[in-house]
Amino acid sequence: MTHVEPDLERGALDPAAEDALARLRERIDVTVPIEEPYLRFANPDSIAHVARGLGDANPLYLDPGYARRSRYGALVAPPAWLYGAAWGSWDLRRGQYVPGLTALHSGDHWQFVRPVLDGDCIRASKALVRLAPLGKAGGPLRILQSEQIRFVNQREELVAIQVMSTIRVARAGSGPAGHYAGAVKASYSADQIAAIDDSLLREAPRGAEPRYWEDVAVGDPLEPVLKGPLTATDMIAWIQAIGSPHVRTGRHWLDCREQYPGVSAPDTHGIPQPLERVHWDEGHARTEGGLPSAFDYGAQRGGYATYFATLWAGDDGWVCDLDVQYRGMVFYGDVFRITGEVTGTWRGPHGTGFVRAAIKAVNDRRENVMPGTVTFALPSRQTGPVRFPVETAEDLR
Repeated sequence: MTHVEPDLERGALDPAAEDALARLRERIDVTVPIEEPYLRFANPDSIAHVARGLGDANPLYLDPGYARRSRYGALVAPPAWLYGAAWGSWDLRRGQYVPGLTALHSGDHWQFVRPVLDGDCIRASKALVRLAPLGKAGGPLRILQSEQIRFVNQREELVAIQVMSTIRVARAGSGPAGHYAGAVKASYSADQIAAIDDSLLREAPRGAEPRYWEDVAVGDPLEPVLKGPLTATDMIAWIQAIGSPHVRTGRHWLDCREQYPGVSAPDTHGIPQPLERVHWDEGHARTEGGLPSAFDYGAQRGGYATYFATLWAGDDGWVCDLDVQYRGMVFYGDVFRITGEVTGTWRGPHGTGFVRAAIKAVNDRRENVMPGTVTFALPSRQTGPVRFPVETAEDLR
């Protein structure tokens, strides 16, 4: 990947911020291990916690007997389990603090190479691979930052690669509040909730019935998935499943505040609270962020995208590439629907049948809050089951 360093006008940032960016530049292409993950061991408990945090009832993740009868012979971790091995860690963001700039998770590009199974131990490492200015000269300061995270199992086999991108913006005057001025939190009648519940009941994994590559054509739709209305309970379920770097208590919270001075701010009662509380504290989101409500995590949207994709792939298919961008906010009360359409099919150099689809997640304000693409490896009547490791990006063209 090409590395472009920020070309900042002198005086655009204070000296402390410029020093922090200079230290970030020195980290480009330097790989360091993630030593404090939230999840390390794949077992029935951690696998079930992630599935439940996504609202995923796939028996491949939850029913040991069903999983033993599958091609895997054991419980499989949902792809989103890997967020807990990096995103939810206490040290993924270590060394990234830049005074005066806040980071907004803007996208994830995942390559899933092989499954995580019950009994696996996963380790992750990270490397800064991009630091580049966005926008026109003279406009608001915005910097794109991307980290590449590599996941390996206890046999040192590559499991997945994630490129996690964030956009750094000045805390004052460059947030999304203006776009949502006047927005009203959604309310629902009993009939509307019943209709949403009915949609959820129709969502089901394809399961053990193979979806063969030969049976897929360009233009085929992917079965839709509905998420929401978003609530604080959804946020709790996500953090319980994946973890969070800033949800700490006691001495651990004090250590975090001392190590990262910009991670907290006093609430109206003078109590230090994490800035991350915009995801669960509606009052803080309104008074400090100028937003109509608290809102979701970007990675949470990415987790929902993996849920959507695995439902379509079935037990014998494989989600091998997922590239999504997080646009706008999903507020408490919002509903969005993830849909997709097949845009291409081809065979890889080893005969694997691949399918690519464009996906989107549209809310009730008609905003596409998660455009992206997903690539599947599917079983083939001609070449047989999907073989692991699945080819990575160089072969998925």
